[in-house]
Amino acid sequence: MRKIYGMRIIKVLITVICLAGLISPPLALAAPHNTNSWSFGVISDTQWTKDDDGYNPNTVAANIIAQIDQKFIEAGVKLVIAVGDTCDSGSQVNIDTRALYAQTLYNAGIGFYPLRGNHEAAHGSYVNSGLEMRYAFPQIGTGINNNTPADITTDLIPAEDLVNNPAVYNTGSTFKVGNYFSEPASINYRNNSVSYAFRFNNATFMLLDQFNVDGEYYPSTIANQMDWINSTLSSRPANTHAFVFAHKNILGGNHKDNMFGGPINNNDPGDGYGIDFGALTPEEQEALAAKQAAENEFIASMQANDVPVVVSGHDHHHHLSLVTSPDGQSHVHQLITQSDSSKFYTPREPASANDVPIQQDLDRIGYYIFTVDGTQVTIDYYGDATGGGYYGPDGGSFNFVKMSTVTYNLNGLDPIVAQGASYSTTIDDTTKASAMEHGFKGTSMSILAGTNGDTSTTNYGKAISKDVTTCWERSERGLASDILALGGMSMLPGDEADQYVLSMSCDDRGSLRHGNFGIAAKDEKGNWVNAVNMNVGGGRTEFVSGPWESKYGLGAYGVDPATRTAWAVINYDGSFAIGRGIVPQSHHRR
Repeated sequence: MRKIYGMRIIKVLITVICLAGLISPPLALAAPHNTNSWSFGVISDTQWTKDDDGYNPNTVAANIIAQIDQKFIEAGVKLVIAVGDTCDSGSQVNIDTRALYAQTLYNAGIGFYPLRGNHEAAHGSYVNSGLEMRYAFPQIGTGINNNTPADITTDLIPAEDLVNNPAVYNTGSTFKVGNYFSEPASINYRNNSVSYAFRFNNATFMLLDQFNVDGEYYPSTIANQMDWINSTLSSRPANTHAFVFAHKNILGGNHKDNMFGGPINNNDPGDGYGIDFGALTPEEQEALAAKQAAENEFIASMQANDVPVVVSGHDHHHHLSLVTSPDGQSHVHQLITQSDSSKFYTPREPASANDVPIQQDLDRIGYYIFTVDGTQVTIDYYGDATGGGYYGPDGGSFNFVKMSTVTYNLNGLDPIVAQGASYSTTIDDTTKASAMEHGFKGTSMSILAGTNGDTSTTNYGKAISKDVTTCWERSERGLASDILALGGMSMLPGDEADQYVLSMSCDDRGSLRHGNFGIAAKDEKGNWVNAVNMNVGGGRTEFVSGPWESKYGLGAYGVDPATRTAWAVINYDGSFAIGRGIVPQSHHRR
């Protein structure tokens, strides 16, 4: 099995300071915290590029779709987004075939929202792919799912495929997923494109189709939709999520064409980084200036509108990174989704310095589940353990395992820490969280010391960075601080990280002085326990009365009454808070 890059441990020191009473209540707050979490799935590039093997008809990777859809059903997702290239060759029959293989989701009450990619729009001579997408998937624009037109029948599917891997029959009635549908109508009409947006629960979904009516591959750009993009994202309800999807990438690994057009020349990584501008022709200079202006505007919009990650397909491998605009003024994460096709691409140079890799995984079928819980989003990436470019020919099966977990939060931060750099730049507090909802005690945190010891690289030799994420939850009964969820230190919760120290404080000086408070972590059963007891590998524990010092190793923990702080040296990430009864009286020293 091929290794997923970016799995390393961290040596970190974190401080969380309870500042109860120091932050004034805001005048206007959002709705109370939503405790009902929900999820959606993402599937990508379901192209079948081989001859039909009796399981994958009409250039649709139906065998891959069937197995991933079952995982979505098991996970209880509310809807699924397909980020383009739903078939390998755009035609009426092929698009309609993809619609038939969405029926399993419809029968389970799961909405399905596809995006048009270049293989529907720009490959072949089928200029009506946009119209056919709307016809085969009438939920686009209405939200009414399980409404595939009656003339799209299994007569489209070859007999052998109907035996081996049939599309299931409709077993239910129509249902609605989403509301407030909108689109850039004049641009969609002019280009025969299918950009659209809608809201579901506390999130806005935006699917961007950049392709024009002529099916041109390279010149297509998202730039002419920016007014609609800005207005749709900025007008959504306050303190809600936004998820933006495109088929092409902001900056691709293998493909150097992107959302903003084709490469200027062979030295262009996608944003013009490293190109000798003076050596370009006047026409090339004009094209590069226009492309970079579009990139600057789009990324600035994502940052201004609190879009943490733009999700795309096209490149057939897993790649999470932070992308900075060519002008250096703004940034956004991009998630290039793993292949669900019979083909894979290998990233290559040139690569822009504006793309900072956080994770990379190659040659593996995979899918994603996004879980929304109040202000927090968790992205779980699942990959086939077989790896090595296996794509399930002749009805072959996959063994999906969770490969990585990342979290983002509307009320937290996500600083990037390069290899060999200090984590001490990570500083956050609950000021933003308190402005979004009532009930926070008032807590701040900082990483005081530690170095990113990761040495992994992408396949083309670029160092993998860490994306340390913070997220805040309101305190629970028995806790003396708000709850900090700290992520990004390992690929999966519970994996070993380099050791770090979590420090917290509160106004209850008497309890700290008598050793009743300490750093707590939430275990797998949801109980709050002494944080050092959950260290990976265990080890000696040592209580100290006084401040943390660099001489203290893994398992040390203590309180400092002078600064109203408690701290613990640990080696994993998770949820942390100050709890009562953490420090045994027998260990207390004065």
